[in-house]
Amino acid sequence: MSTEIRPELIDRMIELYCDWRTACWDARTAYEWFLDAPARDRAVAFAAYTAALDREESACESYAAHIQAIQSRYSHAAAHAQRSHANLR
Repeated sequence: MSTEIRPELIDRMIELYCDWRTACWDARTAYEWFLDAPARDRAVAFAAYTAALDREESACESYAAHIQAIQSRYSHAAAHAQRSHANLR
């Protein structure tokens, strides 16, 4: 079992990070729009802001889940490699 993380897992992690950062920016932009919205548009602006927060949260959870899956998979592989190496001594 290899302890080297496969490149496609790293690529996916970077994609998910970029998705999360984009969602963060979108939430920030929506919040600024909400703050500057005239009273007649405030309810719509707030709805857009809360939707942007939901998307940011979802992107964050996807990124975190991917990292946790990598950590789990490769920490087990590393532990197995260490045990195998210790048995060779």
